Amino acid sequence: MPISEDFLKTLPTSPGVYLMADRKGQVLYVGKAGNLRNRVRSYFVKGGDDRPKIKYLMERVDAIRTILTDTEKEALILENNLIKEHRPPYNVTLRDDKSFFSLRLNVSHPFPRLTLVRTQRIKPDGERYFGPYASARDARITLKFIQKLFPLRQCTERHLATCKRPCLNCQMGRCVCPCSGKLDPREYAAMVEGVTLLLQGRSEDLVRNLKHDMAQAAQDLRFEEAARLRDRLAAVVRTLEAQNVSFFHLKDQDVVALASNGADLFAVEVLSFRKGNLLSGESFLVRNAALDEDEVLASSIKQYYGSGAFVPREILISRPIDQPELIEAWLSELRGSKVSVKVPVRGQGTRQVRLGLKNAADALTRETLRDSTESALGKVAFRLHLAGIPKVIEGYDISNIAGSEPVGVKVCFRDGKPDKSSYRSYKMQGFADQDDPGMILQTIARRLGHREEEPLPDLFLIDGGKSQLNAALLAMKDALGEQLPATVAIAKARTDDDAERFYLPNRKNPVIFPSGDPGLMLLMRVRDEAHRFVHAFHTKSRKKAVIHSALDDVPGIGPRKRTVLLRAFGSVQNLLAASDEELATVTGISLRDVEAIRDHFKKSEIGFSYDVSEQ
Repeated sequence: MPISEDFLKTLPTSPGVYLMADRKGQVLYVGKAGNLRNRVRSYFVKGGDDRPKIKYLMERVDAIRTILTDTEKEALILENNLIKEHRPPYNVTLRDDKSFFSLRLNVSHPFPRLTLVRTQRIKPDGERYFGPYASARDARITLKFIQKLFPLRQCTERHLATCKRPCLNCQMGRCVCPCSGKLDPREYAAMVEGVTLLLQGRSEDLVRNLKHDMAQAAQDLRFEEAARLRDRLAAVVRTLEAQNVSFFHLKDQDVVALASNGADLFAVEVLSFRKGNLLSGESFLVRNAALDEDEVLASSIKQYYGSGAFVPREILISRPIDQPELIEAWLSELRGSKVSVKVPVRGQGTRQVRLGLKNAADALTRETLRDSTESALGKVAFRLHLAGIPKVIEGYDISNIAGSEPVGVKVCFRDGKPDKSSYRSYKMQGFADQDDPGMILQTIARRLGHREEEPLPDLFLIDGGKSQLNAALLAMKDALGEQLPATVAIAKARTDDDAERFYLPNRKNPVIFPSGDPGLMLLMRVRDEAHRFVHAFHTKSRKKAVIHSALDDVPGIGPRKRTVLLRAFGSVQNLLAASDEELATVTGISLRDVEAIRDHFKKSEIGFSYDVSEQ
């Protein structure tokens, strides 16, 4: 039903949150206001809210409901929670309720343990949390690094209370063994403090404390402890020297920067600086044509820190946001002390923001490339009548010269990019003459023989025409029966004005892609990569064959003697031009070997008009 003027008059003037819904009750937009009546009425007044999305939003709004709060700060918190709950299409949904990885140090225990936890919000349990980290991998790398520097206990509280002998980590020197009952609690507390300082980015304090403790241990004649502290100090210093992104100040800061493509894609970059060192960076993508940059940036800040991220004293942003004072007050409450949110205009702050913008633009570029790849894969699926998007494409090609040294290869593309770990090469067996379809059949048959350990791709791309396609299909039917995977053959253009032709099973005429089609470009890249790989493999095989026929068939000359001779003379031509005495002076070569070499080449009457040098 239309929103009436009478309804707007009944809205309260207190702070709160408003939810706009369509006829089906789906929440379209969640907003907050210090005066609900004035804010909601502005949507219905010409010029009241001129954001581009408002026109499209109001065309769908059928109902508005409100939730009152005591303060506007409470309204901001409630707004953030409701956005995460309803995920309205006209709001920014930065994290989609994902949980995050943090490191937890249970300082309430006599011997604290550092563990990796996954949570949506940091629990107020009195323990220390560090993070969140962009991925589990980043968090695990950090945890593993900390455990090498500071051998805190890794066993659980239950194991610590019940164990009767030191664990394997203790025996390997990876733990200081609090289970042994012989550990000085003061030494363990010093390690815990060092871990805390390192994870907080207070590297200078950590180095100073380690130097002091090392000197004190040496003075007290605790030389073993002093040696451990010396090694730990050296490891910390080496690590800190590797930190090459430093801004020469001692502030704890975050940078929140925004880049957009000017249409429907936004990239938000959060860089975390501790004591001037860049510790981590996270990129978030928002795709929504109804949003503007100011709203995306403000909402991203609220969602990021509202999800439990550490709040530093200062947050630098790349552009002004609406109601910065309110967001500062809310962040200050989260942190427990004053937080400043500002747009730097000079000095090192502008350099940090530029770094954030650079990373945001990079995330935007990568997403755009991913979009173009998905578009190309979609074109391939459409033109070739595939059942789904071919995320994995394998290309096949063979190479030979008049049937000599025939080889076949497989190349693999995943999400439009080469996966060279999945490349395979095959030496053809049983071919005396040139038989391209037969070689394709053998190549595919040998590939399918490994289908248990190497799952089949979404698309087989065979270089050749109908005969090569039919050969591949025959190999597949022998191995798989009637349920065949998607297979297509690509034939080269006959002339410069012609186009590549794609042959499909059970189809008489080939498929022709439009000129410049992104799907065509992708398939041609797969074909060209198969060409490159098979030619390189064939050249290598022919080179080995030439050297083998020239020297390895000599009786008594094995791989070791062949290598010694070629190192001495550089090539078979130089070897044959040398005198018997020169041959006999080579270490490991006897007069009998010299005679065998002469007899072999005299009988074979081999000429060497080509260079077969091998180092």
